[in-house]
Amino acid sequence: MKKFRKVLDGLTTSSPVNPGGSPACGSAAGTPSAAPTPREIEIQETLMSEHFQICKTVRHGFPYQPTALAFDPVQKILAVGSRSGGVRLLGRPGVDCHCQHESGAAVLQLQFLINEGALVTACADDTLHLWNLRQRRPAILHSLKFNRERITFCHLPFQSKWLYVGTERGNTHIVNIESFVLSGYVIMWNKAIELSTKTHPGPVVHLSDSPKDEGKLLIGFESGTIVMWDLRAKRADFRIYYDEAIHSVSWHHEGRQFMCSHSDGSLSMWNMRNTAKPFQVTFPHGKTQRDGRKESCKPILKVEYKTSRN
Repeated sequence: MKKFRKVLDGLTTSSPVNPGGSPACGSAAGTPSAAPTPREIEIQETLMSEHFQICKTVRHGFPYQPTALAFDPVQKILAVGSRSGGVRLLGRPGVDCHCQHESGAAVLQLQFLINEGALVTACADDTLHLWNLRQRRPAILHSLKFNRERITFCHLPFQSKWLYVGTERGNTHIVNIESFVLSGYVIMWNKAIELSTKTHPGPVVHLSDSPKDEGKLLIGFESGTIVMWDLRAKRADFRIYYDEAIHSVSWHHEGRQFMCSHSDGSLSMWNMRNTAKPFQVTFPHGKTQRDGRKESCKPILKVEYKTSRN
């Protein structure tokens, strides 16, 4: 209020007033002079830029340009990553928090440490971050930078201390989630596929452990190649070579079959007993042509294998 009063005082004192209260005259003959215009009034401004600051008081609506999603089914927390490097955490009413990566790199993928109050973020600058969500203001505990390879996919099995990281070169690295350092165990692309196959399978687009055996890792390559890797024996159990590029893979909860979504708009279903060919191929959005075949559609970027008791 003191600053405001000084401004008002300057406004009132700049207009000359005679003792009688009427405007001052400009000549002895009593002819009144023109009153000063607003532009002629000089105000002594004492407010400066350091007296003001911009602060965000509210966030409204869904995060702008979302790029990744993750959900903790135990704590019922949703994490949304954005192209500008932000992460929004949403829970029950009143639970709403925003975190920001200093680099501003887009968030490619999010992985919750389920029911442990922690979150792994993979960013477009090929850096992994481990966030601690237990404190009032979430903060980064560890960061791991990949210098020679670009990160394309991450997978963290439930209650596992090993984080699997696929790269653009087709290799799969394993990170210890506790120390957040590379374990040294690397599944090279040329060992995952047959040695006689010289064609590069493309980037890793999927990683998941088998629901029946956590020691078996399913690796999906962009070209359509799928490998079931035995982590203990360090060899491939089987390999699948499919003609269409893969975008995502999802397991049936029993672990006996899985489903793939492809670039031609098809879904292929595979049985673990016979991996020579898919036991079913469907085009959910394709029309049937005159010859009985389904027409190709736009790629299905994500598929989730959901089942219900009834």
